[in-house]
Amino acid sequence: MGILLNRLLIMLNDSDTKSTEYHIAFTLLMNFYYLSNMSINEVAELCNVSKSTISKFIRHIDFEDYASFKSAATFKENKYGFTLNYNQNIAEYIEEKGMDTYLEIIHKDIEDCRNSIDMDKIDELAKDLIKYKKVASFGLLFSEIAALDLQTKLAYNGKFIITNLNDVKQDEFIHNAKEDTLIIIFSNSGSYMKRYQLSEFQDTKNFCGTRAKIVLITSNKEMETFKNVDLCISFNHVTNVQTHSIIFQIINDYITLKYRKFTRK
Repeated sequence: MGILLNRLLIMLNDSDTKSTEYHIAFTLLMNFYYLSNMSINEVAELCNVSKSTISKFIRHIDFEDYASFKSAATFKENKYGFTLNYNQNIAEYIEEKGMDTYLEIIHKDIEDCRNSIDMDKIDELAKDLIKYKKVASFGLLFSEIAALDLQTKLAYNGKFIITNLNDVKQDEFIHNAKEDTLIIIFSNSGSYMKRYQLSEFQDTKNFCGTRAKIVLITSNKEMETFKNVDLCISFNHVTNVQTHSIIFQIINDYITLKYRKFTRK
């Protein structure tokens, strides 16, 4: 999923349904595959608003100008050559192998997680959740769902953490974080730590500016030695099918269970 599509969906979810922002986001999504060939005047006419309103909307969703917006609108399946996207890695696998086979793989990955998860690291993170008053949890796309899942489960137990669907706001929070902050990153590949995954140019990401403690939850064991990761909780995939959206939620259950245990002590 490209950066523009992601930001439009977030705008659609966060805006009042009667607002101009909602109307523009909805109209653009309904006509998404035509945007790359449209001028700003045509987009304004499509949305039945002024050209200046479109310019303001574009800046509001963190694009510098219409040219950068239009460039991001060019949609191509697997644009950046990643074979681990949902359609190629999961949907096509289910179409070829069947749902029962996919469920068997999920079961195997869950079993492997149960047998291999490092509970000492889970304990460390649970204790950090008590130690740090300011905690944030981030990810992109399916990994952000994991961040929301952790936020909800901890909230049930009196621990309130921050997350944000907007990739720009995530980056700003991380960059400005101080020593009193704990940041939990969900990234199956670990690439969140290395590059701007939704960006057209895949620029290198620099975590050196943050002073927060960084915890990474990932299937990439090589990230255990990555310089900007303070604690790495890793898990395995039995096959190349990416079941991480499910595994993340199980790991969140482990984290929440340990948090409950330590706070009750």
